[in-house]
Amino acid sequence: MNSLFIRIDRALVFICRFALIFLVLSLAGMMAVGVFLRYVMDLSFPAMEELSIMVGLWFYFVSMAYVTRERAHLAGGILDLFDLTPQTRAAVKWVADFVGLGVICFFGFYTYKYLFFVMKINRVSTNLGWPTALWVGAAIVGFTLMAAYKLRDLFIHRNSYTVYDNKSPHSKDAVMEGVTR
Repeated sequence: MNSLFIRIDRALVFICRFALIFLVLSLAGMMAVGVFLRYVMDLSFPAMEELSIMVGLWFYFVSMAYVTRERAHLAGGILDLFDLTPQTRAAVKWVADFVGLGVICFFGFYTYKYLFFVMKINRVSTNLGWPTALWVGAAIVGFTLMAAYKLRDLFIHRNSYTVYDNKSPHSKDAVMEGVTR
């Protein structure tokens, strides 16, 4: 069962990395074309502005999920200033992850409600005429993946760190936990 989760995680990471590269290149290209059209050709293309907002939202929410997976959020490092026992340090991290999961679920709940509302009234974008659910879907994917990774974090906190925690400072007494990517 553990190997199944590891394979799913590897596939999600591959998809997220590919999506991030694709989305950032697409957004940069759209911005360059938009600037060229507006300031060189003196033309306006409102549909491109709508599309760039959608691509930016997808980039933002996929990035949020990826950063949550890597535990690369800004944390402040306040725990390193105090001389805490390993158990206290793990308990504080557990509480922080629990609170984070609660916040993610709160916003995710209202995002799902908004998605159902948008689908119910069949709302479409102004210029492209695409379903607004494509824009809201970015938040759904982001919050769902973030919640899954926060659940993972709730069950692996001890006075250890894993390969998922490779971007944050660790206490001197922390040991590397054997989790493979």
